[in-house]
Amino acid sequence: MNRQTARGFTLVELMVVIAIIGLLASVLATSVVSKMKQASHDLDKKVLQDLYNTLQMKSATDDKTREKFVRGPIAETKGREFWEACFKYKVLDVDMLPKMVASGGNDIEMDRRSLDDPEMFLLDPLGCSWTGPQGNMCLYLMSARGKARRVAICANSRNWFNYDDEIMTIWSDGETAEYISFDQMEGWGYDITVEQWDMPGEELFGKVKPFDGVYD
Repeated sequence: MNRQTARGFTLVELMVVIAIIGLLASVLATSVVSKMKQASHDLDKKVLQDLYNTLQMKSATDDKTREKFVRGPIAETKGREFWEACFKYKVLDVDMLPKMVASGGNDIEMDRRSLDDPEMFLLDPLGCSWTGPQGNMCLYLMSARGKARRVAICANSRNWFNYDDEIMTIWSDGETAEYISFDQMEGWGYDITVEQWDMPGEELFGKVKPFDGVYD
């Protein structure tokens, strides 16, 4: 009776199998990372749009909110302190707190229980990923059109380069949040240098159009 001898994989065959598995894993990982990055892009656009829409709606329909912005307790605040004051004085409610953090950065969402006592609320710098206007300029900034258009909210200096050279912004006349690049700003005729673009917190915010209405 003939007996067939069992045969295992050779070293070369094992190496080929391992190489194929590694190639498939690399392709899959690239695809997953790309989709995750796109999802993070889209989420940050929605978050920024929600913040802008809420401010715009409150200022347009609520006399008390307009008063707080123009000459009330929010009037002299700007940047992170503007957002903090919006929560303190109930322009924004607790459901908006998660929207203060960009998904593409390393900031951390604050515990919602921190707003149990709004008057004592402090917005941690690491719990705020966005620039904010100055309170008494907020209404103007959200209504500027034409040549007067400005960036109304954008990624702050800590989150400026979350997505390489694309910066998350929403404009005063924008219907949706969008990503912009330095090359686009140059093409639109804005007089911004590379040095200012690379150091927005020191050289750009509050100083150079169209970012002169936003602050860290």
